[in-house]
Amino acid sequence: MSATIIDRELEAKHRAVWALGDYASVADDLVSPLGSELVAAAGIRAGQRVLDVAAGTGNAAFAAAQTGARVIASDLCPDLLERGRAAATAGGLDVDWREANAEALRLRDGVFDAVISCIGVM
Repeated sequence: MSATIIDRELEAKHRAVWALGDYASVADDLVSPLGSELVAAAGIRAGQRVLDVAAGTGNAAFAAAQTGARVIASDLCPDLLERGRAAATAGGLDVDWREANAEALRLRDGVFDAVISCIGVM
């Protein structure tokens, strides 16, 4: 983990923007297929440790978990994480959900086999 100075005002604005509207519905319709494609392209497989950065409601995290990977899904927006957590539980998927700023993840370096982000890095 490296030290990063976070602009809390900007962080709050980003959180508010992602909480507007119904991202979960848009993600289900438009983003859902991208998660599977990303996981396949990254070669993620059972037993790997995977971090999904800016996971939103979890499209890529779900696809990674379905391979048998151990997945942490991180996002800045707690509302999206809660929707993802509920969907994962309903689908029987084991995903660890964490609220986190992608600019300053509080995770140790070198512990993941793959770090992915579906559309969160825009």
